[in-house]
Amino acid sequence: MKKTHVYEVDFMRTFIMLGVLSVHTMTIFNQQFDDWTIPFLSMSAFHSSMKVTRLAFMFITGFVLFLTYYHKELKLFSFWKKRLSLIAIPYLFWNIVYLLFRGTYSIDFNGSITAFLVELMNSLLQGDEFYIYFVLVSFQFYLVFPFLLALLKRYEKWHLQLFVGSVIFQVLLTTFYKLGIPHLDTSNWPYLLSHYGVFVLSYQCWFIAGGMVACHYEKISSFLEQHKKTILFLLLAGVVIMWVYYVFNRFILLESDKRAQSPQQPIFLPYSLLVIAILMIYGRKWASVRNEPKWEKFSQFIMFASSCSFGMFLVQPFPLFMIKQMVPLFSETKWMYVFVLPASIVFVYVTSMILSYMLNKTPIVSYVVGKKSKLPRWPKMVKAREQL
Repeated sequence: MKKTHVYEVDFMRTFIMLGVLSVHTMTIFNQQFDDWTIPFLSMSAFHSSMKVTRLAFMFITGFVLFLTYYHKELKLFSFWKKRLSLIAIPYLFWNIVYLLFRGTYSIDFNGSITAFLVELMNSLLQGDEFYIYFVLVSFQFYLVFPFLLALLKRYEKWHLQLFVGSVIFQVLLTTFYKLGIPHLDTSNWPYLLSHYGVFVLSYQCWFIAGGMVACHYEKISSFLEQHKKTILFLLLAGVVIMWVYYVFNRFILLESDKRAQSPQQPIFLPYSLLVIAILMIYGRKWASVRNEPKWEKFSQFIMFASSCSFGMFLVQPFPLFMIKQMVPLFSETKWMYVFVLPASIVFVYVTSMILSYMLNKTPIVSYVVGKKSKLPRWPKMVKAREQL
């Protein structure tokens, strides 16, 4: 089956990455306020409603893989070799870079290579350097994907039941995360179980949802198009509900800000699916008009931003660090955050994009952002070879 490019995914990647960097930039600003103050609670409530970005990325990861392999044979070890090698290099490289970077301001290895290697091994196992957890989760997903693919192929007539079962399991799992785990001693649990935010099972429903959409794309897309007004209304209502839910978590359940915003809560499942649905609807709408002259510049931006998205995710700690150093300068005039925050988001987004593009276009180095490349073939060398 001929591979086709699904342009909607480029649209989704672009705006989800904008959301990711916006969330991380907002975190820096919100840390300047004292907890329980009105500015802090207001920004945190808004912040919490944007925490669906990681879930949307899990969906896209599942959607693209299932779309690619559902109608063709998957050779197990070839798949693992291709996918894991492309992600292993960035994972190792950026863990080393992040540790060296943090060594300039927050950790001291005392010049010991052994201490550095120990810290590196812990980082590789835990995925806790900056925001690289996504790569660790992707590692795990690539390992189990062939078996999920086989499951969906074998039980093709039971997809609806499988999805319903996945939803029920996700609700039970996140309910346990929210209400059960805080009251348990997890100090002796395996790392991935006690730190469930980097465990692939915690995102199983979004991977499965991506698979379901890939398998029944036209039918689901048609349904979304027919009900787009209803979905948009539900999403807008959902945003308000998420704000109220954050307040409920803080004032009634007396949770910390971190726990109140955690995407590992049952309410994030329907809310995130609404966000994904809207992105798909408008992504398809753009895809249908992307070649029209009036959309030319916007379409170029979408394709460019999409191609840089993975690299942007990896390089974002550096522009974010620059913003973190700048924000305290406005500690006495915090009302200026109204202007500084949007400008900071643009700075982080554009800077990350430029850095990612430079890495994408550099031969061999591009592997650190998951892009295959070869050394350039210089004209003289090519001519000499042709003469041999």
